[in-house]
Amino acid sequence: MEEKKITETMRADQFIDHCGMEVIYGETCSARLHVEPMHLNPYGIVHGGVFYTMADTATGVTAMKYMESPVTLDSEFHFLGNVSSGTVTARSEIVKTGKHVMWLRAKVESEDGKLLAEGTFTYYSGKKKEAEK
Repeated sequence: MEEKKITETMRADQFIDHCGMEVIYGETCSARLHVEPMHLNPYGIVHGGVFYTMADTATGVTAMKYMESPVTLDSEFHFLGNVSSGTVTARSEIVKTGKHVMWLRAKVESEDGKLLAEGTFTYYSGKKKEAEK
């Protein structure tokens, strides 16, 4: 899917907007978030669901570049650290692509490069990629 169409699709995603995430487009995509009080859990650190959502968004948008309407099929996610302020970024990388399935990895890091979480995500699309039609 071309970047313009992906951008239009992501503008309609009210959840991503509600979370305050910014999608950064490239060959692989990232999600960036400035930590606000609404992102913190009762212990005063970023809620783990925020990190997961960022990683799922970064990998999902990357999958959209290579697949038609991909959906998350599976994921494995590990929480390794935390912060209570600053900017965090989830970066995606492609592990492997198939005809209908794509595997990606995401790392969530603080602005000083501290690894906060990482995981792998599997996306499925019942439609063939444009190049295979």
